[in-house]
Amino acid sequence: MCKLSILVPTYNKEEYLAECLDSIFMQRTNFSYQVIIVDDCSTDNTLNIVAEYQKQHPNMIVLTSPTNQKLYKNILRAYEITKTDYFTVLDPDDYWIDKYKIQKALNFLEQNPEYTLHISNSYQKLRDGSIVPFSSFPEVDSNFQNYLNGNPALAHTSGTIFRNVIFKHGIPDKMIHLPHPTCEVSFRGDSFRNVIHLHEGKAHTVSHYESVYRITDEGIWQKMSEFEQDLTNTQAFLNFWLYFDKKYPEIVLRALLHYKKTEASLQKLDKNSIPQEKFMKKLQQFKQLREVLAPLLENVKE
Repeated sequence: MCKLSILVPTYNKEEYLAECLDSIFMQRTNFSYQVIIVDDCSTDNTLNIVAEYQKQHPNMIVLTSPTNQKLYKNILRAYEITKTDYFTVLDPDDYWIDKYKIQKALNFLEQNPEYTLHISNSYQKLRDGSIVPFSSFPEVDSNFQNYLNGNPALAHTSGTIFRNVIFKHGIPDKMIHLPHPTCEVSFRGDSFRNVIHLHEGKAHTVSHYESVYRITDEGIWQKMSEFEQDLTNTQAFLNFWLYFDKKYPEIVLRALLHYKKTEASLQKLDKNSIPQEKFMKKLQQFKQLREVLAPLLENVKE
């Protein structure tokens, strides 16, 4: 029986996919694992590349889609079938550099059931091909209180292995019936995965560098302006607060702080740097945030 699922959400990443998959299949383990490729209707050579690897690796599961659903709905399809004790997400433009990465992570998690995350540092590969550290944590433990205080040792997606304490029992209802439409963006990535698992246990971060996070012009985060990034962060903290039933005022305080940054970055924004239709949509989101956060600014002390 497989112990670990490796989720690879793909969409038009033919240029990088082979390096990602090679880094998976070089792993040396004393347990079996499965690779779940969940493709969001790629129009390039992605699925042909996947098919060639699948011929050699029967532990691959491939989910395709007749339409492009965007990242959140795409990754949900992978979560739905992830019933192994552990899982990780490796984006198709990132890759591992340590062939014992997942073995070391599971060795620790198997021996320490109170931990739900095992994390290693990552490098980032810049557009010019140079590789520099992305995170530089020492060996350290974190808990949910560290997250609320704003100082958890949480690194990049490619460095994190999870104990499957959530999706093994089905996708939480709040991830299916979203409190707000912007939750699709807030819940699609590593920040949300990290916080909901940290809420259920502790994180152990090691100082080793075991993966590479590639910076590309197609990256979701890299394509955003400063204003869009600040807006996304504000919405994310607000939606995390809603996910936890408004239980943790520390989270909404983080939303308020990012809202102030969003106000400032909007003033500096070159309106011509964003297509007009997109800008008007983001401006409307900003106005909606202001309406939601205005009473909180009065009622929550910083």
